[in-house]
Amino acid sequence: MKDLLEKMDDNYPFAGEKAKPEQKPGDQVRGTKKFDMISPILGKKPKQHPAHGRLVGGGAAEEYEESVEHIADQLRKELEEYGAPGSGISSASSVDRTEYAQMRRDQKAQKQQIDTQEDNIERQIEQLKGQMLAIKKAPTPIPNPNDIASVQQFAGMNREKKAQITQLSQQIKQLRSQMS
Repeated sequence: MKDLLEKMDDNYPFAGEKAKPEQKPGDQVRGTKKFDMISPILGKKPKQHPAHGRLVGGGAAEEYEESVEHIADQLRKELEEYGAPGSGISSASSVDRTEYAQMRRDQKAQKQQIDTQEDNIERQIEQLKGQMLAIKKAPTPIPNPNDIASVQQFAGMNREKKAQITQLSQQIKQLRSQMS
C-alpha cells in the first residue's frame, strides 16, 4: 500500500520522512529581517503589514487576479453549457424553471390524488371484510334432525352465506387489482 501511495505522488511524504525539497520555518516570507511591530499604544501604527513585499511570490497578486478571472470565465462557460449547479436543468433545455416547477407541482398533485384513491380502496376493502365477518357470525337456527324442512332450510342458509362470502371476496380481489 505504501509503495502504491509513493508512486502516486512523491511530493507529499509520510509522517517521519523528510519533505523534498526540505522546508524551513519562515520560508513563506523572504529574507531574515525581523518584523518591526510598533505598539499602537505609543501612537505609532505601521502603515503596512511588516511583511508587505517580502512574501514569497510577491508579484503573484497580478497572477492571482488573472487566475480568478480565468476561473470566473470557466464558470460562466459551464453555466451557459450545463445550467445552474444543482438545478439538474441545462440552459439549453427546452424546459425553463417555471415550467419545471409547474411539472413538479402537477406530479405532487397526481401523487396525492393516487394516495387518496388508494386510501379509499383500502377503506372499502375493510368494509367488505367487516361484512364477510358479520355474515360468518350471523346466527343460524339449529336444524331439527327429525324435520326435513328445517334441515333443508339450514342447508339453504349455509349456501346463501357461502355465495355472499364468495361475492364479497371477489369484490375485494377487484379492489386490490385496482391498487396495483
